[in-house]
Amino acid sequence: MSKQILFRFVQLIITMWAVVTVVFFLLRVTGDPIDMLYAGDPRPEAAREAETLRRNLGLDRPLPVQYVNYLVDVVTLDFGNSIALKRPVTQLIGEELPYTLRLTFSAFLFAYLLALPIGVLIAVYKNTPLDYAVQAISMAGVSIPSFWLGIMLILLFAVQLEWLPALGVGDGGIRYLILPVLTIAIPRIAFMSRFVRGAMLDVLNEDYLRTARSKGLQEARVIFRHGLKNALIPILTIAGLQLGYLVSGSVIIERVFGLPGIGDLLVDSISSRDFPVTQAMVLIIAFSMVMMNLLVDILYVFIDPRVRID
Repeated sequence: MSKQILFRFVQLIITMWAVVTVVFFLLRVTGDPIDMLYAGDPRPEAAREAETLRRNLGLDRPLPVQYVNYLVDVVTLDFGNSIALKRPVTQLIGEELPYTLRLTFSAFLFAYLLALPIGVLIAVYKNTPLDYAVQAISMAGVSIPSFWLGIMLILLFAVQLEWLPALGVGDGGIRYLILPVLTIAIPRIAFMSRFVRGAMLDVLNEDYLRTARSKGLQEARVIFRHGLKNALIPILTIAGLQLGYLVSGSVIIERVFGLPGIGDLLVDSISSRDFPVTQAMVLIIAFSMVMMNLLVDILYVFIDPRVRID
């Protein structure tokens, strides 16, 4: 077990090193960020300011030296200072990240606590009116763009009915989370319920389920204890990828609902050409995806002993 987890952590380190390397070189081969920041600036002192900023960021040094310094900074979580806000990037991320994690995990838990039983239900009652109705609704849920869904929810529940606040976080109460969580969760519920249905259909007719039924076990226990457990491997894979995507995909939702978070910070940093913040945010998003894959791989070890390394 420990060997399996250690192996996955080594993979994580190698993957993150590859991501850091790709981010470093891509951001530099696309052009000098300082030149892009000061492009078209007519002020006489612009050239002097650009050179000072380039020196402060270490962009005037040879590329190999920049790369080594960059690796050291990433390992020590030192991403420098924001050009636009004049504050440490780590501090900015620390202030915004909790909002994104709160929104993301709330939407994720709500979506999958509903998607799992719905998917199992329509798999058990396949090719029935219930199955057809849920699949039609889920197809609509997958097809609707999130930003449009968010706007429609605001118009209905905040503007017309005046039940819920439309924008911001207010006093931090749950009322301010309901609409953005629904906006993120509805497409996830639609997608995952269909995926769970497919995974369950693959195992419902297996011999071990017929054996369990022949022993007199209750149908609910057969379905959830034996069937769902063996269908969890592909479900976990998609769920992990979806959670990693939600961390990075909250950009639009945070903008629609006027919420703080790393998505909002990323958009602002790109708009203001804030190179240190943008660079750090890309790494945070990449790390979230890699970490979700690591957690899924570790969960595999506990769910399916066949994937363990002896």
